[in-house]
Amino acid sequence: MNDSFAGRLGGLVTSPGPTMERIGAAPQWWHAGLLVFVVISAVTWLTLPITGPEQLELMRDSRFMRMMPEEVWQQQYEDAMHPAPTQRALNALGGGFSIWIMVIVFGFVLGFFARMGGGTGSFKQALGIVSWGALIPFVLGSLVRTPLVLITESAFRATLGLAALAPGLEPTSPVFMLLSTFGDFFTWWGLIVLVIGFERVFAMGRGPAAVAVLLPWALLQGALLGVQMLFV
Repeated sequence: MNDSFAGRLGGLVTSPGPTMERIGAAPQWWHAGLLVFVVISAVTWLTLPITGPEQLELMRDSRFMRMMPEEVWQQQYEDAMHPAPTQRALNALGGGFSIWIMVIVFGFVLGFFARMGGGTGSFKQALGIVSWGALIPFVLGSLVRTPLVLITESAFRATLGLAALAPGLEPTSPVFMLLSTFGDFFTWWGLIVLVIGFERVFAMGRGPAAVAVLLPWALLQGALLGVQMLFV
């Protein structure tokens, strides 16, 4: 079997089970993490003049923004539309780095839950499973979604999941945020690959592996969604 970098990328799509077994034998987690960092940094750099102003517009009526003087908000909006090259680069690198760190933390969290569920793998193997599985939502998903963002000039309208079925909803509405958070196609594809990975590498049943992956993911996403709703 082809265990090269390209072979693993293709295997995640065509044969995730055998590919995850090879990842378990040689995690090489930082290879996948570096690709996540590069792609997210590039996507952030490309879309920042769109996502920055859009985020400010959506937060315009929030509790925090209402305390901000109008001239300050206008200046921030102008800066967001035309970010300085240095600031744009720093934001891009910060975006890529924060996602990579999130993937690493999530790898340890899932490794803990998998071992609590009777899995026999190591935390290094868990980090490999999660890092390579993250390529589906953060690399493949980003490469599909980014052209839509550039065409529509909206990060919120360029959805690849259940939120696309409700185009009339405001991005700040609880229903839209719920659909965006829990209904993204590439996220669920990645989660399924993670379940397969923990099942194969940690010698777990399909049910325990699904609980070890989906329960912490749902709890973390629910907590982030709750915080997000407080500021809109």
